[in-house]
Amino acid sequence: MYKLDQIKEIHLELTNKCQASCPMCQRNIQGGIANPWLIETEITIDQFKKWFPIPFIKQLTKLFMCGNSGDAIVAKDTLKVFQYVREHNSNIELGLHTNGSAQSEKWWEQLAKLNVFVTFGIDGLADTHSLYRIGTNFDKIINNATVFIQSGGLARWHMLVFEHNKHQIDECRSLSEKLGFSEFVQKNSARFRDGHLPVLTKEGKTSHIIYPTERSIDISKKLFSIKLEETKKINCKVKKDKSLFVGADGSVTPCCWLDYTGTTPNTFSLVDYKDQGFVNPNLNTQSFEDIFESQFFNRIEETWSNKPLRACTKQCGEVDKANEQFR
Repeated sequence: MYKLDQIKEIHLELTNKCQASCPMCQRNIQGGIANPWLIETEITIDQFKKWFPIPFIKQLTKLFMCGNSGDAIVAKDTLKVFQYVREHNSNIELGLHTNGSAQSEKWWEQLAKLNVFVTFGIDGLADTHSLYRIGTNFDKIINNATVFIQSGGLARWHMLVFEHNKHQIDECRSLSEKLGFSEFVQKNSARFRDGHLPVLTKEGKTSHIIYPTERSIDISKKLFSIKLEETKKINCKVKKDKSLFVGADGSVTPCCWLDYTGTTPNTFSLVDYKDQGFVNPNLNTQSFEDIFESQFFNRIEETWSNKPLRACTKQCGEVDKANEQFR
């Protein structure tokens, strides 16, 4: 697939901990019930220095923190990791995707000084945002974002659009411009399965129901109408970008889609992954050199010409009838 000295980008999940309970996140079951397969952990600055030696950091062009399960702003060493990387690579692009509902104003000021580009997940205004971003505080997020931007930081407002907040898109965009966000992005979720999502309390009772937009329904129908066996080619984005994903437990995979930490054991993609003989290598027991010498990445690419991994097919597979990629 590629060699160690060719790696340019690192997608890092510094922690799988999070203070939020978003009902479509694998941290929980529909918002209220904790995922029994998720063991919380985080990467310390000492671990990071051991796993990412200075020569390796110097070859990178990008490092961004965005978790499958966690949010890096709740980890204790996030600033230290960014500082360490910036110290040894002044030109690297640093990024963070976050709910923004934690840390002090001073913390956000320091982050801005490190030239970290931050994407804030803000899904509406004060009356709708927390219907999905359960456990977060809209006012605190706006204050943190404001402090960050006024301290010189570049920020993007990323809005997940649902039926309950779609009427606020224009107002959110206007507020983002007023506050100084450099970009406003809206996205419709394709994770709905039954046309709605009951949000559960910790006791397992329904607190409210989230409904998809018409656009979400269209995307879901189009995506799930594609049969995996119709895939003719794998157009791997991370191979093109020369990127790696490193999970909070030290697992290493080409991308976040192949990291199954904390997922349900009977997930179709995980079952397929194991059936084809794959087990994620881990930086707690192997170095990057060891992992590449094991031919782990090459074995994944070899599946593409015969029986591609289900995750590869779903995320980067091209199909004749649609002639497009779904991500």
